[in-house]
Formats: sequence, structure tokens, C-alpha cells
Amino acid sequence: MGQGLECGEEHFVRKKLRGSEFRAYVDAGALAGAATLVWRNGRVVRTAIVGCRDLVTNLPVERGTIFRIASMTKPLTTVAALMLYDEARFALDEPITRHAPELARLRVLRHPDGPLDQTDAAERPITFGDLLTHRSGLTYGEFHRGPISRACAEALGGQIDNSLGPDEWIARLGTLPLIDQPGVGFHYGLSTDLLGFLIARL
Repeated sequence: MGQGLECGEEHFVRKKLRGSEFRAYVDAGALAGAATLVWRNGRVVRTAIVGCRDLVTNLPVERGTIFRIASMTKPLTTVAALMLYDEARFALDEPITRHAPELARLRVLRHPDGPLDQTDAAERPITFGDLLTHRSGLTYGEFHRGPISRACAEALGGQIDNSLGPDEWIARLGTLPLIDQPGVGFHYGLSTDLLGFLIARL
């Protein structure tokens, strides 16, 4: 992180960058590198490409450099869902089971870190509104110390690199208990992942 601009000085000149705000972060060692692009009215109006994409080889960031943005995909997924909502493709209080029947018989843990066999039936189905507000009862397993952590990892695989197709992922999700009744509590986690797959089904 503290490599400064050693790998990028010639690159900056070559690209004629206007990204001094990002350059300051790279110089300070807060970022290894960054790439931004502003598109307006059908054309690129600004780019900023600074720093290194690989601190070992000192390869510079380029316009086509791919970054892992992890949960920054959540707002993008939400915008895509709201576009479909504007087109009346679903209602906020609509149960998702219409599009994901695999989730029709969900169970809920009596305690988030309790045994997986101590569950109650979900009092109602998860809705699209629940997914959009992280109130579905879904979570990330690694946020918990109990058996649900291992069960999530075994059933769903990795959060970033995952070989499961969407249909299999949803089917496996349906075998896991929720940690809260749908609509009751906020739990950051798999709600948006599921929402993304439902967008594809829609």
C-alpha cells in the first residue's frame, strides 16, 4: 500500500490524468491504485487512473483494470431491482416464493447461534421489501459463532468466488434456517445476493 507512484509516474503522463484527489491517496499510501470514469451524454468526460494494480510487480492501474468491489455491488443490484419495481414487475409486499418456490417452507432458528434443529416455521414468506431492506432473516454465516456459520459455508460455498449456478444456490439456500422471522430485524447479508438472482428470474 505504501508504494506511492513509483510504478505509475510515466503511466500518469501517458494517460494525461486529471485525478489529483486520487493521486493524493496513492501518494499517502492509503490506496494502491484507482480507476474512475465519468460518462455523460454518450461520451467519456473524465477519467482518473492512478497507482498500481499489483504492488509486487509494480504494474500500473489501467483503464481496463478489473477490481473486486464486493458489497459495492449491493447498491447496483438494488437500483436494478427498483427499475423493475418502477415497471410494476413486482410489489414490495409480494412474497418472493412466486419466483423462488424453493424458499416456500423456510424455518427460523430459535436463537441465531443455536442448534440447527431448534427451529420454528417462518410466520410469513420473505417479500421483495424484506430483501431490499435486509429484513429477510438471511445473513452471512461468518457473522455468527453457532452452527449456522458452518452450515452456510458448506451449503453455499464462498462469498466471492463461487462455482454454484443461481438455481442450485437458491435451492441450497432453501435448506438453511433463517436467523430471524422475515420482516422482524435488520441483518446485513445474503438478501441482496438473493435479490440479484431473482432479478435474473424476473
